Amino acid sequence: MKPNYVAGKSIAGECGGTVFLCFLFFWLIVPLIIGICLIVKVKNFRLEFYDTYVLTYEGLLNTSERRSLLTSVVGVRIDQSFGGHIFNYGNVHVDVIGKWDVNTYAIKDPNGLKYYLESLMSKTDPRKLNQILAN
Repeated sequence: MKPNYVAGKSIAGECGGTVFLCFLFFWLIVPLIIGICLIVKVKNFRLEFYDTYVLTYEGLLNTSERRSLLTSVVGVRIDQSFGGHIFNYGNVHVDVIGKWDVNTYAIKDPNGLKYYLESLMSKTDPRKLNQILAN
């Protein structure tokens, strides 16, 4: 099954300062190795949104896959720093019924994820949402 939306992390947001310092001191072998490892870690993170669940993939050698239920989305908010506006990354805060345990820190194209989640909000039947909140 093909996902409805795929989100990834931004290197500049996740570990931008650390990577910059590692490449600034590239003549030392340890910072260079640390910088490369951080880049590989960020590049191997992926969020896949389906109709009823979210899959989180991360890792290269030691991989993990996590499946979380996508309940009714109540609200979506984006936090972007000045660097986030320049490099197009940000933190997406999702308000759902229940608990949101998906890592949406330093996501590339946060506005695209926000628009996708808001489209899910518009598909939610308000009567069903009121019934869940009342119980």
